[in-house]
Amino acid sequence: MKNAGFFLVLLILMTSCFGDIDKDIQTDLQFEGNEIFNISLSLEESLIFPFHSIDYFRLSESLAIPGCPDVTIDENNKKVTLAFSVKKECVNSLYVPRSGKIHLHYISKTVLESIVKVEYEDYTVRGMKIEGTRDFKKVNSLLNPNRRTESFQDLFVIDGNNSSSRINGDFTHELGIQNGILTGFSSTGGLEGRNIAGRPIKMTQSTAKNYFVDCIEDGFLLPTQGAENWQIFRNETQATNHRMVYTLENQCNSIATITLEDGRLMVFRLTE
Repeated sequence: MKNAGFFLVLLILMTSCFGDIDKDIQTDLQFEGNEIFNISLSLEESLIFPFHSIDYFRLSESLAIPGCPDVTIDENNKKVTLAFSVKKECVNSLYVPRSGKIHLHYISKTVLESIVKVEYEDYTVRGMKIEGTRDFKKVNSLLNPNRRTESFQDLFVIDGNNSSSRINGDFTHELGIQNGILTGFSSTGGLEGRNIAGRPIKMTQSTAKNYFVDCIEDGFLLPTQGAENWQIFRNETQATNHRMVYTLENQCNSIATITLEDGRLMVFRLTE
């Protein structure tokens, strides 16, 4: 009987431990899902700015630009500074409030090659701070005149607790231009780095993410379609796999649905 009592206590302890572990894993997966969405949003919400020429910012009214920034242009250095702050009259920043500055450096490398360097200064979007730079390269080509290739190293996405994700990425963007006006763009590529918990992460896009400029200018920043596969590594060989899919609910309003490793769904809407 004593042995039976001992094994009963041992079984209860083991069940309790495994229950705690299971709870930790489930919480971990949800935490990862939130981080995945935040990283993706941080990358895509400012994509439209380097796709515009410097003339666009010379001619556009502040309220017509997403986030309604105050625009300063350094003509000598071909540098555009977008300074964001809360403005009641800015209807296109309703779901994605921004603060801080984005600097756009227009650099001509050669006759055929130019770069727009995006630099963040005390920049925050929806409570997430972004630090680092991104390069968008254009090569004048008859085959792909509207293609931009993007690369960045050591870009940080920092949450409200000052915890950071650190990422490197390479993307290709195809611009839709009609009569000299940007109407939309699609993006493909991937990234890798480490997440807030210090674990290695990797993302590859399985379906291109498509965006309409009219929707972005109205404050709807999520792509109308696209899919990303995310891996969060527990060790060198084992990783959890999550998948995020963007779908259009109505007009410009899209949702992001993340299917976690264990099959649970997380749905994100900017309008909520």
